[in-house]
Amino acid sequence: MNKIDFLGEDDFLEVMQSENLQWQNTSTKQGDFSSFDGTKLRFYCAVPEAPRAVITIVHGFCEFFGKYHEYAWYLYKSGYAVYFLEQRGHGYSEGKLKEPDVVFIDDYDTYVEDLKSFLDKVVFPETEGLKKILLAHSMGGAVSTLFLEKYKNYFDAAILSSPMLKMKNNTSPLLIKLLSIYSFLFGKRKTIAPGQRHFDPTPVFENSSTLSKARYDYMFEMRKKDWHYQTYGASIGWALASLKVTDRIMKGAPSLKIPITVFTAGQDHLINPEGYTKFAELVPDAKFIHFEKSRHEIFNADDESRKQYFAKVLEILDTLVSKQDSQNF
Repeated sequence: MNKIDFLGEDDFLEVMQSENLQWQNTSTKQGDFSSFDGTKLRFYCAVPEAPRAVITIVHGFCEFFGKYHEYAWYLYKSGYAVYFLEQRGHGYSEGKLKEPDVVFIDDYDTYVEDLKSFLDKVVFPETEGLKKILLAHSMGGAVSTLFLEKYKNYFDAAILSSPMLKMKNNTSPLLIKLLSIYSFLFGKRKTIAPGQRHFDPTPVFENSSTLSKARYDYMFEMRKKDWHYQTYGASIGWALASLKVTDRIMKGAPSLKIPITVFTAGQDHLINPEGYTKFAELVPDAKFIHFEKSRHEIFNADDESRKQYFAKVLEILDTLVSKQDSQNF
């Protein structure tokens, strides 16, 4: 495995605007494909010569490829083919509402089938014979876990970073039920959910999910310049679907048999750790790695946590792909 020099806080922006930008321009490509229902989705990929394995990245709520420029670059430099799907309603993928900064989904099965279409139509035809690893963050972790439970033979291993196995939620079950009935009866599922906000071009780093201001600024500048990246608030439909997904994940969790690593953050204001506890009980072979000082985005955490995280991810990948017997992978 190539030794990677992880960027710090002080050199991040300079390197991203030079070396990383050159990599984006010369080694990555983008494309579009039609998902299972005809929705056009955008993807990005970077494939080195003689890749060691292929990694499919499934991003979180309101994210897009630009937020993963650093992460994908490290994976590529370590010898991995990287495929990134901008999920429905995010980035340059279709599925946005009339208010494009509000995210809607009818059901998480739609995200799952989008991912399957991406794999069937784009990733697998281009990477035949390579080991397949799923890497997901937050909402993408919920999507990916459901996918793994439904489609057993697609991936050899998975890495879940702060997966949304259970959201933090202070709303009573009764109010959630009433909101569901109200939104259905009055056709309000696509309106912005209570407590959510529309995109505001004023930075709010202090309240964000990251501890790296340089990385926050890099991402937020892209948001300000391109409306495709301004997804910001949840619709009532997305919120209801996300609250329901926990029970579905836990119901299918015991069927998971591939190696799964779950990274968790101690200062995560979005994820309820009870979901991790229950998942660990249902999937006893899953490995958990905790970063106490990190907020939700461990790959954008403080210098120490972030570098340890990236090093651990690459170590895990190296161990996985180095195994000779694929039956034991």
